[in-house]
Amino acid sequence: MEFKKTYMPRLATMALFTSAVVSPMLAHAIEPASISLGPVSMIPALTVKAGHDDNIFLTSTNEKSSAVTVINPTVQFIAEDGANAYKLTADIKRGVYHSSHDDSYTDVQLQGDARLIFDVRNKLDLLAAYVKAHEARGTGLTEGANATVNSGPVELDEKRVGATYTYGASGAQGRIVGKLSYAVREHSNFRSLTRKHDRNTLHTGLTFYYRVMPKTLLLLEARRTGVDYHNEMPSVSSLDSSEWKYLVGAKWDATAKTTGVVKAGYAHKQFSDSGRDDKGSFTWDAEVSWALRTYSTFAFRTGQELEESTGDDSFIDTRFVNLTWDHAWNGRMKTELAYGFANEEYDLSNREDDTSSFSAGVSYDVSRWLALGFDVEHVERDSNQSAFDYDNNSVFMTIQGSL
Repeated sequence: MEFKKTYMPRLATMALFTSAVVSPMLAHAIEPASISLGPVSMIPALTVKAGHDDNIFLTSTNEKSSAVTVINPTVQFIAEDGANAYKLTADIKRGVYHSSHDDSYTDVQLQGDARLIFDVRNKLDLLAAYVKAHEARGTGLTEGANATVNSGPVELDEKRVGATYTYGASGAQGRIVGKLSYAVREHSNFRSLTRKHDRNTLHTGLTFYYRVMPKTLLLLEARRTGVDYHNEMPSVSSLDSSEWKYLVGAKWDATAKTTGVVKAGYAHKQFSDSGRDDKGSFTWDAEVSWALRTYSTFAFRTGQELEESTGDDSFIDTRFVNLTWDHAWNGRMKTELAYGFANEEYDLSNREDDTSSFSAGVSYDVSRWLALGFDVEHVERDSNQSAFDYDNNSVFMTIQGSL
C-alpha cells in the first residue's frame, strides 16, 4: 500500500483504501445524476485508467515494467430522514498488470455512514466498513530485496467501525468532539511472512475547540492509539503498544483566503514488552489551503507519525510534507501539480529513507457526466541501505463517467 502521488503515512494510506496503482490525480468535476428508488437515491459511477509503470516492484536494479489497466466501478445509496442522512458505498477496483499477471488484483470496499443530528448541539457520525485490499510486491512487507520473494501481492482484510460525537452548535463559543474507532486487520496469504503482522487497533480522541474570533478557534486535543498484535512469536519481544498524543493548535476558515488547522505537541509510544524501548517526541500535524484566486488554490500538508513496523523494527519515525497547486483554466479544464517528501527512520535497523515525488495532471470535463484525465508521476527513494533505493515513473490516462 505504498503511496503514489504525494506522500501519505502508511496507515493513512491503508485507511483511505488506496491501491498500488495511482488513483486519478485530479478529482474530476463531474456531476452524476441519481436514480430514485423510492426513499433511496442510487448514484453509480465508473472510472477506467490505462497507462504504464516502469518499475512495478520498486526495486533498485532489474526493474520490471508493465502496462496497467484499472477498472473501478462504484455505487452509492443515499437516504435522508429530516436532518439525518445515511449512505452505503460499494467500491471495486480491478487492476491488471499486462506484463505480470500474478500481480493483478481485485480490491473491494463496502462502507456505511450515518449522520444523526439530534438538535443544534448534539451530532453523531457513525461508520462501518469492510476492506479487502492488497500490498503490491515491493511495498509494505515486501520492500527492497524481498520484492519478488512472494509469487504475488500480499492480500489483507480489514474491518472498521467508528463514531464521532460533537457537542456544541457550529457557532458556539466552545465545542467538544469525541472520536472512537476500532479496526481488525488480518492477512490472508503468505502466512509465514504476514501472520505476525495481524493486529487490532483502537483509536480514541477528545478535542476541545474555543472560539477566539468569528472564524478562528483554538483547540486542545488528546489521542490514544492502542495496537494489539494477534500472532506474535514467543521468541520475539511483543510489538503491542499504546501511543498518547497531546496537542494544541488552531483552526480557521476563510480568513484572508485561507483555511486550515495546525496542531503541535508531544507523542509518547509505550510498549508492553520491556525489551523494547519506548519513544517520546515532538509531533505536529498541519493542513493549510490558500485560495490565490477562486480558481487557483495552493494546499500544504505536513506531519509526524510513529508508524507500525513492516519488519523487525519497533516503529518507523516518519516526517512528511506535501504541496499541491490546483488551477482551473476555464469551466472545463483543470491542472494540478504536486510535490511530496518524506523522511523515515527505522529505530533498530538504523535504516533511513528519503522519498520524494512529483506529479502533474490535467483533467477535462467533456460534459456533466464525463471527464478525461492525463497524469504523470516520478517517485524516487534514497536510502542509506541501497537495497531500498528506487526510481519509478508512471503515466496514466483516465476516463470517469456517471449517469
